[in-house]
Amino acid sequence: MALRRGLLALFGLAGAGSLRGETTRPLVLLVDSATEWPMARLRGDELVGGMSLDLAQLLAARMGQPMQAIARPRRRLLQTLQSGDADWVCGYLEPWLPGPLRWSKAFFEQDEFIVTRADHPAPQKLTDLAGQRIGTLLGFVYPELEQALGKRFVREDVASAEANLRKLSAHRLAHIAVSARVLVAAQREARFTTALHPPLLLRRYLTRCALREGAPVDLAQLDRAIDQIQRDGSLRALYRRYDADSTRSSSRP
Repeated sequence: MALRRGLLALFGLAGAGSLRGETTRPLVLLVDSATEWPMARLRGDELVGGMSLDLAQLLAARMGQPMQAIARPRRRLLQTLQSGDADWVCGYLEPWLPGPLRWSKAFFEQDEFIVTRADHPAPQKLTDLAGQRIGTLLGFVYPELEQALGKRFVREDVASAEANLRKLSAHRLAHIAVSARVLVAAQREARFTTALHPPLLLRRYLTRCALREGAPVDLAQLDRAIDQIQRDGSLRALYRRYDADSTRSSSRP
């Protein structure tokens, strides 16, 4: 009888574990549906490739979590997190997404450039751009340009970096602000072939991930996962896979 009770208990635990496994909800990454390659490749509302997905998969694996990724418009990001339809974001800073989120350590490297067509005089410093039109992204803030240029910061907003690169190629603009990774990817894939001066570094910074309240993992787990991918070389390998070696060395401070 004791043996029978022991077997029943064992099977009961196994069954409960199986049921828990069947109902385990994946950790859902949320990305802005306007995110461009190489950070994201989207198929409808699903993230199917890019650096954001690869980074999230590295972190989720270190946390022992299955994951999936969805895309929503920028204006709905916080709402989607607060509703519980998604659990976390990566590649952000707190001022970009204010709300009741738990922010990780800063760790993910990002560069932004000012690039200028080679047939136009190159700015040597940000103040050289005073009064000149600069291709910028709608809804984005550029504190370095605002501080350097004040009222002489002339924005020309578009919805995507690709649109700004096209305007540069068409000689409709001489200067644009652009993510280093977006620029390098477009050049590598020959989608952008216009001759440029060496880029002027606009800013270099470290972004974070953030968890919603009630996410399946806690902040300590996320920060430990970040530490692990930094120590084991996985994060550096991710940079090498997506970044040209010349991205950092060829820019002007």
